[in-house]
Amino acid sequence: MMIDLTMNEDQLKRTVQRCKERNIVIPTFEQLKEPSKAPERIKDELRDIGLWDIVPQNLFRIT
Repeated sequence: MMIDLTMNEDQLKRTVQRCKERNIVIPTFEQLKEPSKAPERIKDELRDIGLWDIVPQNLFRIT
């Protein structure tokens, strides 16, 4: 069975709006590849966040 990679524009718009409302920053592929390129605000916040805390900032720690 093949994975359907069709982009759902309506879902994308809702997701972007929800992230804006909740101040969630999604890392770019470049930031995941090179963590030093993450925004300073995120780096500062990560100092007080545990590795296993369930918070959006930990998305920058995936790699």
